[in-house]
Amino acid sequence: MERVVEFAGNHPLLMLALVATLAAIAANEFMQYRRSRDAVDADTATRLYNRDEAVFVDIRGENAYHSLRLPGAVNVPLEHLDKQAGRLDRFKGRALIVYCDSGRQSLRGVQALKAKGWEAVYQLKGGINAWRENSLPTEGRG
Repeated sequence: MERVVEFAGNHPLLMLALVATLAAIAANEFMQYRRSRDAVDADTATRLYNRDEAVFVDIRGENAYHSLRLPGAVNVPLEHLDKQAGRLDRFKGRALIVYCDSGRQSLRGVQALKAKGWEAVYQLKGGINAWRENSLPTEGRG
């Protein structure tokens, strides 16, 4: 143990780098845990939609929404979510499944809705791309 303390004293920059690396790893693991806790795959989303009348929330832009969307989806673009979240009030008591193209932006939508008091809000893993890969139904011109 004395040698570890001696090494740390002789190499403070290496120790700082070690601590920073460990902190970055811990932060990454925490973010992955948060994502997985609020994320559902396409099969689970289908069950929530069919059994519990969950609502799909498309946070992509209007053009992408009109081109291709999930069944019955409501479009509230991510950049307008803070101002337009009230459009979802008619769905209080139902689960919301937030999606984008690939699942990378939808976590921000989930976090924003939870901050506004929504409890049952989920992220669709892989977004609409994963939905299509599972050959599930879509609406729109695409």
